[in-house]
Amino acid sequence: MLRHPEDSIATELGIRVIAPDRPGIGLSSRAARRRLLDWPADLEQLLDACGVQRAGLLAWSGGGPYALAAGWALPQRVSVAGLVSAAAPLAGVRGANYLEPMHRVASRAGVYAPWMIRLAMWNWARQQRSDPEAHLLAAIESMIEADQQILADPALRAVMIANAAELQRQGGKGLYDEALVMSRRWGFPLEHVNVPVRIWHGEADVTVPVDMGRYLARSLPDCRATFYPGEGHHLMYDRWREILSALARETASGRAEN
Repeated sequence: MLRHPEDSIATELGIRVIAPDRPGIGLSSRAARRRLLDWPADLEQLLDACGVQRAGLLAWSGGGPYALAAGWALPQRVSVAGLVSAAAPLAGVRGANYLEPMHRVASRAGVYAPWMIRLAMWNWARQQRSDPEAHLLAAIESMIEADQQILADPALRAVMIANAAELQRQGGKGLYDEALVMSRRWGFPLEHVNVPVRIWHGEADVTVPVDMGRYLARSLPDCRATFYPGEGHHLMYDRWREILSALARETASGRAEN
């Protein structure tokens, strides 16, 4: 799972960061035909194994739906859900004007033609596997300037290349499962997520458009959102200390109230 490469930031803040892989990714066992709401049970087992009763969650991009699912299913274990550049539902939202054309295609394919998603993920994974560094560099070249500046850091590039290897460790089935989960209905109403949610989103994000973040902010009952003009999808790395500090305060506040 992606994280900031500089562990000393979390150490200075007194924060323990646990970064698990989702099923079928890295060393995490695959769960065929999984759904988003299968994740909270996995998370609860992980927290038990780590001896953690309550924790704050931090999720980036496609991890956002998983954090919200956990917040909905495990309010007694989740003190706060932090979402950075997080995706909104691709399916099941009437009048979802935040969806790009490719999102609508993916949503329909997830129900009616999952083979299309499998083919698309196979082709993407094949290109990444053949030359991970060149694949990353090509992706960076297509990004907005704000993201390019962040990913000019060699340490961050090394983390992303290593992450690519973990994505491919078990072959492509885990990626296919992940794409299907993202394309289908989440299975729970956002308005019933009863844990505090914090959102950080760049207004210039072209990977997960800011309208997705604004939709989540409107739909969640206990949400505070910060939108950054001119910033893109990878702002998490630039604002890692700021985000961890905010989540630590929220987590400490929740423990005090309990």
